[in-house]
Amino acid sequence: MPDTPSNTANPRHRISPATRRRSQSRLIGVAVSGSISSALLTSLVPLFLLSLNASPFLIGLVATSEYLQRMGRVVGLQLMHRTGKAGVFFWGRLCSFPAGLALALLAFYGANGVWAAWIGLALFSARGLAYQAGNTAWWPLVQDNTASSGLGAFLTRMRLQQRLLELALPILIGWYLGSQPMADDFGPLFALAVFSTFGGAFLARQVAERPLSPPGEGLIRRLRQALATPQMRAYALFVMARTAVLAATFPLWVVALTDWGLPVSYFVWMTPVQALGYVAGLHGWGRMVDRHGSRGPLTITLLLQAAMAPAWLFLPTGLPWIALWAGGVYLLWGALDGGHQMGQSRAMIDAVSKEHQAEGFSLAMYASALGGIVGGIAGGACFQWSAALAGPRGPLFYLCAVQFAFVAAWLLSTRLAGYREQTPVRRFWRLSS
Repeated sequence: MPDTPSNTANPRHRISPATRRRSQSRLIGVAVSGSISSALLTSLVPLFLLSLNASPFLIGLVATSEYLQRMGRVVGLQLMHRTGKAGVFFWGRLCSFPAGLALALLAFYGANGVWAAWIGLALFSARGLAYQAGNTAWWPLVQDNTASSGLGAFLTRMRLQQRLLELALPILIGWYLGSQPMADDFGPLFALAVFSTFGGAFLARQVAERPLSPPGEGLIRRLRQALATPQMRAYALFVMARTAVLAATFPLWVVALTDWGLPVSYFVWMTPVQALGYVAGLHGWGRMVDRHGSRGPLTITLLLQAAMAPAWLFLPTGLPWIALWAGGVYLLWGALDGGHQMGQSRAMIDAVSKEHQAEGFSLAMYASALGGIVGGIAGGACFQWSAALAGPRGPLFYLCAVQFAFVAAWLLSTRLAGYREQTPVRRFWRLSS
């Protein structure tokens, strides 16, 4: 790994194919470590807070917190030129350890009441800020170690392993938690997540990277220069809108489903169902992105996610019907989410210039975070008000109405870089037939 900074485009600093393959394997290992941490902690925090009698508004704040945590990338940007990309990733993971351990101890000691839920949210947020400071380096490392034509293949390999893990691990978690878990039941899971994160930190140090150009200007000026390009502004507006709709709906599914009678263990098992849908279409989405760009996956997934909105008006009650309904919805959502993530990742790579690599990817995360913050706060509040104004079915009407707004995100996707040059969906179907 070079020690002196220079232009990332310098051919002397190209990464050899053999080194690139080794680094890709290590990046996949880091991603799998993150998936373990997510399954054992991030995805369970709403259930943990519900066990402490948290309100729907507080659950909405969990989604807000997840996006607010991405603001920690400001710290990562400031440190990356000193520590290197792999170094900032390592230290971000390491610094998330104390808050994660404190969250596990809060659960171990059987915390009780709304005050404990607020403390849990604060610890979750503090852990996430440090974690996301390290994540500043993720996409730059991916860009360094993949060619644009092979991005879809790499993401397919990585996400296939992540989702295969998600097929098995949540089944064990759901069996362990049961239908009505207590707060202290989450303690061992949170502790395992913390140590998984710790292991991923050391694996990240072995990833090859291209050196960064020396920062000749201040951070704010570099961010403004990155945002000055039309393709970056178009992507930022698109991802902001899409994330706002997602944060205002998807995190609240747990409240709607458990309120209508879905046991907690069944809800945890929806994660492998969603992962199964994700895996089923992953190779197809990856080939579509590599051959035709981001236009097709984004168009198909955003419009179909909007078309799924009326399903909330037909949510049944009682087992097994609510479980069958949830299983079908999560399976389809997983298949669409896999395509959307593939298309969005390609659109982001296309929007970020290598001259402002770290700043461009961070701006993409900031735009996503801003949308998530607004969507999470507004979604949690409106979800709670809908129940007060329209009774038990009010939240279902709310989820249906807001999910239709994915159409607006699709309209914004038509302004992304390369959209007009990429294959339209109707032509893609003709080519596939």
